[in-house]
Amino acid sequence: MKERERIILIDGSGYIFRAYYAIGRLSNSKGVPTNAVYGFVNMLMKVLEDEKPTKLAIMFDTAKPSFRKEIYDDYKANRQKPPEDLIPQFDLIQEVVDCFGIRQMSLEGFEADDVIATVSTKAEQEGFRVEIITGDKDLMQLVTDNTTLYDTMKTKRIGAAEVFEKFQVRPDQVVDVLALMGDASDNIPGVAGVGPKTAAELIAAFGSLQGIYENLDKIKQEKRRLVLTEQKPQAFLSQKLATVHRNVPLTYDWEELNYRGPHRDKLESFFKRMEFSGLLKRFGMAEKQEALGGSKYETVATLERLRSVLGELSKEPLVAVDTETTSLQIHQAQLVGISLCARSGQAYYLPIGHYLFGEPTERVAGQLPEKESKAILKPFFESPDIAKVGQNLKYDIQILKKWGIELQGMRADTLIESYLLDPDEPHGLDALAMKHLGHKNISYEDVTGSGKGQISFAEVGLEKATQYAAEDADVTLRLHEKMGPLIAASPMRELYESVEVPLVGVLAQMEFHGILVDEPCLKRMSSDLEGDMAVTEKQIYSLAGETFNIQSPKQLSKILFEKLGLPVVKKTKTGVSTDESVLMELRSKHAICDAIVRFRELGKLRSTYVEGLLSQIQPSTHRVHSNFNQAVAATGRLSSSNPNLQNIPIGVDPKYEIRSVFIAPSGATLLSADYSQIELRLLADMSNDKELIRAFQNDEDVHAFTGKLIFGTPTVTPEQRRIAKTINFGVVYGQTPYGLSQTLGISPHQAKEFIDTYFARYSGVQRALRDLAEEARKVGFASTRLGRRRFIPEINSQNRMRREMAERTAINTPLQGTAADLIKVAMVRIDARIRREALKSRMILQVHDELVFEVAGGEESKVESLVRTEMESAMPLKVPLKVDVGFGANWQSAK
Repeated sequence: MKERERIILIDGSGYIFRAYYAIGRLSNSKGVPTNAVYGFVNMLMKVLEDEKPTKLAIMFDTAKPSFRKEIYDDYKANRQKPPEDLIPQFDLIQEVVDCFGIRQMSLEGFEADDVIATVSTKAEQEGFRVEIITGDKDLMQLVTDNTTLYDTMKTKRIGAAEVFEKFQVRPDQVVDVLALMGDASDNIPGVAGVGPKTAAELIAAFGSLQGIYENLDKIKQEKRRLVLTEQKPQAFLSQKLATVHRNVPLTYDWEELNYRGPHRDKLESFFKRMEFSGLLKRFGMAEKQEALGGSKYETVATLERLRSVLGELSKEPLVAVDTETTSLQIHQAQLVGISLCARSGQAYYLPIGHYLFGEPTERVAGQLPEKESKAILKPFFESPDIAKVGQNLKYDIQILKKWGIELQGMRADTLIESYLLDPDEPHGLDALAMKHLGHKNISYEDVTGSGKGQISFAEVGLEKATQYAAEDADVTLRLHEKMGPLIAASPMRELYESVEVPLVGVLAQMEFHGILVDEPCLKRMSSDLEGDMAVTEKQIYSLAGETFNIQSPKQLSKILFEKLGLPVVKKTKTGVSTDESVLMELRSKHAICDAIVRFRELGKLRSTYVEGLLSQIQPSTHRVHSNFNQAVAATGRLSSSNPNLQNIPIGVDPKYEIRSVFIAPSGATLLSADYSQIELRLLADMSNDKELIRAFQNDEDVHAFTGKLIFGTPTVTPEQRRIAKTINFGVVYGQTPYGLSQTLGISPHQAKEFIDTYFARYSGVQRALRDLAEEARKVGFASTRLGRRRFIPEINSQNRMRREMAERTAINTPLQGTAADLIKVAMVRIDARIRREALKSRMILQVHDELVFEVAGGEESKVESLVRTEMESAMPLKVPLKVDVGFGANWQSAK
């Protein structure tokens, strides 16, 4: 039997919204929003590439409401209007569909679902096989042996079996299930109290909605029978609303659905107008000036040529700099070469450390002598008047410093530019080149190979190395030419130029210097932890009455729930849960639970922190050199990695305070400076709440102050203060009554009363938080005091959970982000003063709201005064900034 020809029908309206929320804020240079268009095109191209359709149509809703609005005025009444930046993209999306040569179908008074239902039904009747591209569960009612759904976002195909798995009924019964359970997204009322499970059971038992009402007397549950009887009109109304219309009066023939490919000229013109460089490249349409193909890259092999090149570059307004090395670990890396570029398409590679056959002593001929070239390069790199740009310059600064050169004149960093423009997007050079230039960079593996056969960059031939390294510098300059003007024209210009760019150098110096570690102490701690774990292990075996593998969830589960008979608290896909929350809940029922928690804590301390730190100590410095990541957290906060010093546990066990192993060298001491309640002070300033401002201006204990307001008492107990403190910080993070109830161990009702009382006492705070969420809803992003933006596309999501999470982000970002900006300002100012005053002391750590310094002997009072002054004056607020300062021989004692 001949196989049916396939027709693909795409739910275009559903695609638009999925594309809009999937892609962060995006616009072309004229300010036209393009994120939904870009996402839609990529989704559409995936269908074309993967499915290779011969017949194809896309269905859209129209601006005019459908017939369902006439039947039920509240239909989709809870739907918010499309975001303002999405509205102009509707026409652009229909335009690009035309450019692709795809038949569009819509009709006023009907929804895209109705048009899809009409075409699919007719197509099946005429012998076609139909595939509907959609994520809409309502269209499951169309599934038959010859009509399937395909959700490309989840790569899931849906036939009758998958419909049954979802609804527990046949596809032709789905609409009756929807009629009973209703649909909150479309505001279809359904029958009160009937959820998906009950609806499926009723339809399975009686066959249809009509069957239920013909057999009401057979429903045993009196309450359910009564509700169904009372809400019969509502149930059948819901059925009408949920049923797709299969007879939309459309005019078309099947030949119109033949797909012959895109109109390339129209598509190229559209992509250029939208500035979709990556898509132009993907279609082989990239503009010549973006292709890098005509670039000229030179290997500088003589000192004479090096002097000439540097003379030329020093006259240029900006020079892109990039280094090539043997390792990403600064203190293990050796400099191999340097690339420079001041004009697009013209870059230079300076080979310095290439060698033959894996032997560093066998230098490659035709490269620059290290000692002499360094002497020539030093004044060029150390001149503050020769402006430099780089991609992740923090790395290059340290490599050059290790080589004996202090990089000066840093003006821009494309990594930071990308991070500020869209913090949630990738910021790597390859990703940025593709996004902004439509260019695929030569990959590292292209020149070094991969796997076991991979060679060091030092072993790469000079010709290959030149093409790879010079391209990096060329691409970096071109990216700055794209992103630099966007930063300059944005409210983030001052933040970028005065805070983020100078901070790159500050962080580079902190990473390079590192922090000294008491290695013998760490090793003793590891041994002690091993001993304590052995003792705890024996205790667990004694309480269990047998030995078993404590690390095995299956064996532990058998001991706890079968042998000891403890109640099951939580189940997972793989069995009964034995996680920490379960053990904490069961601790009052058996002593073994506390012992297991203790065993796990000791094990984590030893493996993650003690052994982890030991592996990170650099033998040449006896220090750890953490990476301070400037372009990771969307809030603007710095993060730490290799090792993560922001995650060091505090107060787990007095014997094992990990911070105590970070020490000052002989003749020095550590200083810890920590902002006091910074986010609450920012909340007071931002909200202009008189009560909260008064508390800070009078230097009161703000948690006790809040407790007095909430509980209406002149004094508070320690427990009341604890509750007030939890609420204070919970409000900053947009905590819900449920979240607060879990934290405090109280009922959600009581938690809601606490929050309501809090807002009644701090009315300015409630108004400010509401305004923050509303502003983000209007503009699509949240801003810090210094103009940093975090885009929040889901702030207008139809999904309630996603929308509420986005609202919490909109509230938290201005506070946490401003706190991040504040400490960065302080860091830049402190570093500048330390340099200006020629102090020997150094800033070595930043952890959340805390800065740690290695203070040289005799400079204690000067550094304390300097640090306190700069931190407390970093940003003008309506309330005073307060910094707690402490000295100690180690980080723990300085706290």
